[in-house]
Amino acid sequence: MKLNDYVDIYFVNKLHWPGRSGFDMKLEILGPSAWREYRGKPTSSGINETTHLAKIGDAQGRLRDCFVKLLPPQTPALLCEAIGWLLARAAAVPCPDFAAIVLVPVDALRQHGPLPSEYDKASLAPAWCSEIVAGNSVRQVHKMKFFLARSACLRSKDARKIAAFDQWSDLRDRNFGNVIHSSKGGYVAIDHETLLHDLLWLRCGMSWEERSLLENARSALAGADFQRFQLDMAAAAASHGAALVDAEADIEETLSRLFPAQGPELFSEITALLRERSAPGWMADNLKVIA
Repeated sequence: MKLNDYVDIYFVNKLHWPGRSGFDMKLEILGPSAWREYRGKPTSSGINETTHLAKIGDAQGRLRDCFVKLLPPQTPALLCEAIGWLLARAAAVPCPDFAAIVLVPVDALRQHGPLPSEYDKASLAPAWCSEIVAGNSVRQVHKMKFFLARSACLRSKDARKIAAFDQWSDLRDRNFGNVIHSSKGGYVAIDHETLLHDLLWLRCGMSWEERSLLENARSALAGADFQRFQLDMAAAAASHGAALVDAEADIEETLSRLFPAQGPELFSEITALLRERSAPGWMADNLKVIA
């Protein structure tokens, strides 16, 4: 079954998402009242014209400063963001502390600028939001600043952990614009939109060009340094199996709320793939190193 057969059944006709009794979800799914205030456009919004800054009220009523981007239901982007954030948290990969799926009131957003034509007839639109991480993306406009920032990132332990996570989850587009050098130190991964590329994106007839920290390390690090990068990736992969077990209940709950009928089939396919790729030795074999 194509993923397209799964979509368009959530959000528009489901304005409330009551959780299962006694189940404490790490990923919040919020209605349109959570989108409180438009706060402008980010300096770099990437290729998504709808990306903006907004105040989002979480389930406890706390206001959070977030990046928000509308994601069309006919792609797996929203699902990938959700699964990616849940897996990253479970695997101790640095990521934003708060993230959520939120319905955005389209008319309210349109007051602040034009939206793509696909939203012309929509009153509500599903979006991914994640709390702003204080810091700067590794990507820099100035060539020398980027060279230095890239080098520092690739030599960090965080970069190897993120690179291993991306290989495990088949995330294809980890460019330096979605790695943040946090003001608190360390590097934080944002944007998991291209996760599960072969399983979800290809079955929709869509693909992403591969851009990864591993490929950047291959070209930027010499001999022994690159081998160390790969060995550190293989070591980081040892936590993936336990991380999947920890995240499974939240992934299953998210799928059941977004895709009530097809969720179990999707859950089985996704977890089977991730379980296979978290097996002992899979990462080392994939990288062709002896861990």
